Amino acid sequence: MKKFFIFSTIIFILSCSKENGRSFKGVVSTADNCCSSIEGGRLYKVNILGTDSTITTVLPAAINLGDTIAFNMHATDTPPAVLCLAICPMPEMVRLSDVSKVQ
Repeated sequence: MKKFFIFSTIIFILSCSKENGRSFKGVVSTADNCCSSIEGGRLYKVNILGTDSTITTVLPAAINLGDTIAFNMHATDTPPAVLCLAICPMPEMVRLSDVSKVQ
């Protein structure tokens, strides 16, 4: 019984660790002209391919509307620092890593 419990625990840990850093593809759909990142880049909405989900994130300046990108999403990352004009609502953001254009 003890071996079964240890085996089950190892499988659970491995399966959960894969969920923390998953790779996705998405299409950059909308830019927010009111906000920009302190680190550089702008605020965009990205439609995740194969789903109805849209995320808001800061992308590098080399990314344009309509680009298809590949990226990793990490549940524990803190969102990037963003400056917005007072008239713009602050969106809920997700930090992406390993962002690259896909042809």
